[in-house]
Amino acid sequence: MNDTLPGAALLLDGRRDDEPTLGLAHDALVEGLAAGGWAVDDWRLRDDKIAWCAGCFKCWTTTPGMCAHHDDGREVAERWVRSDLIVFLTPVTFGGYSSELKKALDHVIPILLPYLRKRGEDTHHPQRYERERDLLVVGTVPAGQPDSAGARTFRRLVERNTLNMEPPRWATGVLEEGAGEWEVRVAVDALLAKVGVAPARDAVGVTTAQDKCDSDREGAVA
Repeated sequence: MNDTLPGAALLLDGRRDDEPTLGLAHDALVEGLAAGGWAVDDWRLRDDKIAWCAGCFKCWTTTPGMCAHHDDGREVAERWVRSDLIVFLTPVTFGGYSSELKKALDHVIPILLPYLRKRGEDTHHPQRYERERDLLVVGTVPAGQPDSAGARTFRRLVERNTLNMEPPRWATGVLEEGAGEWEVRVAVDALLAKVGVAPARDAVGVTTAQDKCDSDREGAVA
């Protein structure tokens, strides 16, 4: 677990367009983190040039810990390892991440070491660096589909990704497109609380966040 909070948060904004619910979630995340005293690196990925991973693995063999290709994708691992909390913001796309977010996540490979170790019934690449960071993932699905096959696959994908990322704490929530501002803020605040962020903003009149978000989807909390 991180010893000192608040800290530095990296928000990987995977929006492909200005979908309103994701916009509300983005603002709630940034404002909630800032209110809690966090330094927020708010990265709108679509504004930068990040190529698809070439799969060359030179980040393991030639330039260990760094992408060998010179575009903005090289910054992903660098900004990732300086953070105490990683936040993904994305439309749920065929049960996965948006193309913008997926391109960025493929550039996180350098933070892992090339060899494998067995953990339980699985084999995984160990972390290159000792610093740990929590993970928060917020996705959106069409209205009326919070428990659709795509939403369930998305939650499962995040859960499996945590096996490689090894966050001490993690949480994921799925919001429906068309959700109102207050509903989104309640959901986001509940998710932030699960990764140790206590936003310093008034929640008077809110009875429970359980009804507003997928708040039972959480990783191990130390």
